[in-house]
Parts: sequence; structure tokens; C-alpha cells
Amino acid sequence: MRRDDFLRTDDAFFEKVARLCPVGYLGLITADGFPRSVALNFAASGNKLYFHGALAGEKFDLIDGQSPAGFTMARELSYIPSNWIGPQYACPATQLFMSVEIKGRCSEVTVPEEKALGLQVLMEKFQPAGSFKPIMADEKIYLKALRQTGVFRVDVESWTGKERLYQEKPLDFKQKIIGKLQERGLPIDLETILEMKDTLLPERAE
Repeated sequence: MRRDDFLRTDDAFFEKVARLCPVGYLGLITADGFPRSVALNFAASGNKLYFHGALAGEKFDLIDGQSPAGFTMARELSYIPSNWIGPQYACPATQLFMSVEIKGRCSEVTVPEEKALGLQVLMEKFQPAGSFKPIMADEKIYLKALRQTGVFRVDVESWTGKERLYQEKPLDFKQKIIGKLQERGLPIDLETILEMKDTLLPERAE
């Protein structure tokens, strides 16, 4: 990464972005050598990402054994208009965000117990309130679904985290932006303020 001050390598950052991003982008190489990016819901369990899909089609055909794969997850935060920083000059406009770029291997999950685990972590992420019976490989109400649903896993081999929250800027600049975000008051602005306040600390544990 060109900017070391944007780099994040701590596991807590990976887990946080995976939890907050409802959609990730799976990168695969098609038979004719072109990249294909597939948007999908996913959930992380340690260094593994799970998603589900059909047991047919191009995506299924491309996931052959331990296929090389890329995966991107990005949490969009507030857009900062240029005029918050200077009049007329457009260049300061920017998007604040957190992201993770992954290199790994993608494969179909065929063991019933792991298929159940993959679907369970997806439910826990997207329906944290519960109100469903835990998905188990031997639970009768899920036997048909486990047979008919494709579950897939990306094994993370390496990853790079990036965070753009003005952490490289002086304290007075960050306080000015936080004030502007409070004034605008969009729901995403309130989330961004909470993230930015972490950068006000003298040091951040990695």
C-alpha cells in the first residue's frame, strides 16, 4: 500500500469490517481469462468467509476445488464535500471508508456439519436477534435445505486493510470535520463521528 498511515493489519479491524459490511465482492477468473466480480452476502468465521448460492451456473462452475480468489469488503462512511475544507477548490472532496482486500482460495463446502456452520454464521450476522432454530446438520427441519443449498468458503491466505478517517491530519482539522458532520447530522455522519473519535487518541493499538 502506498500510504502506510492508512494501513490496518490488526485482526480486530478485519472482524469489524466483515461484521459491518452486508455485501462483499468475490473475484474469480473466467475460462477466457477475464476477471469476474460477484456481489454477495457473506459472513466471516475466523479466517474463513462463507456465502451461499446455487449449485449451478457460471459462478458455481468457476469455483473448482481450491480456486484462486480475491474478495473485497468495504464499509462506506461519510462523503466530505470540498467546501467544508476550502471554497471553490474541488480537490479536497473525499469519501471516508474502511476496507479489506483479500487473497485466498474459494471452494464448495460439502461436509454437512460445515455447511450448517456456514449458514448459521450467516444467520447470526444478518438476523442477530435470533428467532430461528439453530442450523445443525442433524436437525430435521434443515435436512432438505442443506442438501439443496450450495455453501461456499473463501480461505483467507492474506489480506490488507485500509482506513480513511483523516487519521493523518492534525487534531484541529479532525475536530473541524467532526463539527461539520454533527451539523449535517445524517445517520452515516453519526457513525463516522464515532469512528473518527478513535483517531483522536495519541496512539491506536494494533
